[in-house]
Amino acid sequence: MKLPDQRVEYPPLPWKCAGATMLNVYFEVRKDVLLDRLPPEFCRTSPAYCRLFVIDHPESPIGPFREATLALGCRLNMMPAAFVAASMTDSPKALAAGIFERGYPNTLGRIDFESGRTSARASIGDANGTLVEVVMPALQTIEPSRLAYDHVDAIKTIESAGTVRGELVVTARELAIERAAICKNARITYPQERPESPWQILQCRNVISAQVVGLTRTFAAGGAPQ
Repeated sequence: MKLPDQRVEYPPLPWKCAGATMLNVYFEVRKDVLLDRLPPEFCRTSPAYCRLFVIDHPESPIGPFREATLALGCRLNMMPAAFVAASMTDSPKALAAGIFERGYPNTLGRIDFESGRTSARASIGDANGTLVEVVMPALQTIEPSRLAYDHVDAIKTIESAGTVRGELVVTARELAIERAAICKNARITYPQERPESPWQILQCRNVISAQVVGLTRTFAAGGAPQ
């Protein structure tokens, strides 16, 4: 991870982000590829899976921004969790808060996002092109109470006395779900070959489940694992 050349100022966390929409997909990956990236504090699940979520925030203290995160399905202290393998935003302020307060998002990129009553899609890319696309062609409304998401953990950056180090932090369940739909024929595609990128190293072998969720998100600082 490359630190920003200049530390961008941002409003104090937490940020309440109302009216947000999330595309969320769980999918199977190769076990060996997941284990290569899972810190020793975590245990893997069976089958090995990842969680990919893309969130559009039309309202926040820093204005509209988007975030895309790829996380490893795992367990921390025997409880379900997700550890961030890659994360991106289109906002320099969200990037700065992510790196220094919660560990993610930790890179700048391009995130395209569309969501309607019957379908949704998102694409994630950087200066070299598109990395991954998520397509949900047909949505079916469900009760929001049927869904819940585990906490997401990451390595935040700490600068002190001219040195830089990483520290594991846990973000609480920060999503208040207000409406939800599932997609039974979701797909993840990779338009360009980028074998060096974690977005493609952790490649989808099979989609497990997919949802579109309307929510209020509390974008908060991470805390120490309990």
